[in-house]
Amino acid sequence: MGLFTGLLTLPLAPVRGVAWVTEQIAEQIDRQMYDEGSIRREMLELELAFDDGQITEEERTSQEEALLERLAISQSRRAAPRDEEAQDG
Repeated sequence: MGLFTGLLTLPLAPVRGVAWVTEQIAEQIDRQMYDEGSIRREMLELELAFDDGQITEEERTSQEEALLERLAISQSRRAAPRDEEAQDG
């Protein structure tokens, strides 16, 4: 990047910084959302809440379906790099 280009784009530096931070936060949220350990822990907490009478059967079923969907996505993401390696090899 030349000096002239650097000077012209300097006012955009804060915007690029905010965009980078936002991207990092989004990636961290995504990792946490699809972490199998977190999903399994949430399923256990859900079951305990149901057993304690804190939630209804319908709430449990609805939340359980969402957790199972997240788990399936997590497992398919984990398998995807292996599939790509198999195709490359």
